[in-house]
Amino acid sequence: MSKRLMRTAMALVIAALALSFTGLVQAQGTSTATNAPAPAPAPAPAKPQRHQYTGDVTSIDAKAGTLIVKKGAESKTFKIGEKTKYTTEAKPKGSAAAADIKVGDKVTVHYADVDGVLTAHSVIAQPAKPTQ
Repeated sequence: MSKRLMRTAMALVIAALALSFTGLVQAQGTSTATNAPAPAPAPAPAKPQRHQYTGDVTSIDAKAGTLIVKKGAESKTFKIGEKTKYTTEAKPKGSAAAADIKVGDKVTVHYADVDGVLTAHSVIAQPAKPTQ
């Protein structure tokens, strides 16, 4: 009978040890903030693609920050600001100001579509065609 008692006691000890190791293994399997891998950095926002639009100025309001250019039946409204560069025949290479652009001038607007807002980077007034 003592052999049977010894075997039972030994089985209980082995079972208790096995259960205690199971708890350790589960504790190591859980993730904490200190050993979790760092999240991947967010990708940089894509740079807005630049476009150009050529037409006649129907409205320019530097105070409101808008420029409306019409080509045929289509017109586009552009946001203009302090960073917008203006070029005219008399004032080349971005040395002009919004006040130098007049209604009726033919212009080429270089812009980017930023979340649905057409933001003008440069406005270039075309030289007037000579009348014959």
